[in-house]
Amino acid sequence: MCYTRALYGTDGLLRSVVVEEAVRGQGYGAALCAVVETEAQSASVDTLYLLTTNASSFFVDLGYVEIDRSTAPRAIQQTTEFDDICPSTATCMKKTL
Repeated sequence: MCYTRALYGTDGLLRSVVVEEAVRGQGYGAALCAVVETEAQSASVDTLYLLTTNASSFFVDLGYVEIDRSTAPRAIQQTTEFDDICPSTATCMKKTL
């Protein structure tokens, strides 16, 4: 399991959440996201954003909502994830903490 995140003032970017395939569906991903969200709140983050190509239903179950990519804050849009790594077809999501 691993995750990375980046902070931009009161906004945060959840960059990666990965759980080994052999243990998926056992709650590790949700637990990992809960830790990230708690850490983000402790760092005065109000909203987390993410891009996903194949896990939008997982994140919907955690309270994230799909948004138009163009409505994400400018600092988030200027990240490597938005600009280069994730395809334009990736689903953009956010969660108010």
